[in-house]
Parts: sequence; structure tokens; C-alpha cells
Amino acid sequence: MDIKKYIITGLISGLVFAILLAGWDYYKQNPFSVLKFVIHTVVFGAFNGYMTYRKAKNVN
Repeated sequence: MDIKKYIITGLISGLVFAILLAGWDYYKQNPFSVLKFVIHTVVFGAFNGYMTYRKAKNVN
């Protein structure tokens, strides 16, 4: 298993999620928070990367 694939998957999904939430905050006229953006990226990205890893592990 190539760990790099899971890290990239997690990073991309985390960035997309954080961008969507930042857009929602902008729509609601809330101030942009870099800390909140980074936390959303890392937490959601780590979760998605791990779930992708588990799914691939169970298939094999």
C-alpha cells in the first residue's frame, strides 16, 4: 500500500471541505479565521485519509 496516495487524498478532501466552510462563513458575513481553516483541513483530511486507507485495506 502506498501511504502517499492516502495522504494526498486526505489533503485534497480536507482543503475542499475547509474552502466550502470558509465560503459558508463568508456568505454568513463571519470573519475569516486562519486557525479554523487549518483545523478543518487537518481534522477532516486526516479522517478522510484514514477512512480511504481502511476501505482499501478491507478490499484487499
